[in-house]
Amino acid sequence: MIKINLVGEARKPIVAKPTRARGPFLEELFAGENAALYWLLAPAVVALILGGAFWWRQNGLVQTNRGIIAEKQRRVDELAEIIARVEAYTRQEEELERKIAVITQLKDNQSGPVEMMDVVSRALPELLWVDRLDQSGERIQIDGRSFNMGAVSTFVRALDDSSFFAEPELRDTNQRGDVYTYRLTLARERTAQPEEAEAP
Repeated sequence: MIKINLVGEARKPIVAKPTRARGPFLEELFAGENAALYWLLAPAVVALILGGAFWWRQNGLVQTNRGIIAEKQRRVDELAEIIARVEAYTRQEEELERKIAVITQLKDNQSGPVEMMDVVSRALPELLWVDRLDQSGERIQIDGRSFNMGAVSTFVRALDDSSFFAEPELRDTNQRGDVYTYRLTLARERTAQPEEAEAP
């Protein structure tokens, strides 16, 4: 005989499966099913971040240095232009000094013989004359004639007293009849000035 229990058995209570407590995000991330993949990718990400930071810093330094170099180059160009101008002025100054020296030399060469002849002519006593006057550098030779030796001595003293000449020396004297010939050598003073400049 079959018995049917119409009351039925009491239902068993449904027990939920225990769920694992959720921890922080990183723990969950690195402890999940793809943990090995994440552990491999993490160093690459960190290295990429550090590399990017390093590149950004180096790029900033490069840009800064380029700016400094450009500024220095600009300053060098300005100084090069100034140096070129100074060199041009220096060359012009040297050229002007050379021209002034040439003009001064020409002036001295022109005025020297005139002053020398003026001094010699004022030193000439009576009864004496000059036949020849030669100049070689600072050395001067005078050849002439006189009617007596006293006039020759007076001429030598007058030249010695002059500030235009130095070291007059009577080299040779000869008598031909009533006429005496003489030869003088003397040096021109380097600081020779015209006789008028000495007068008070």
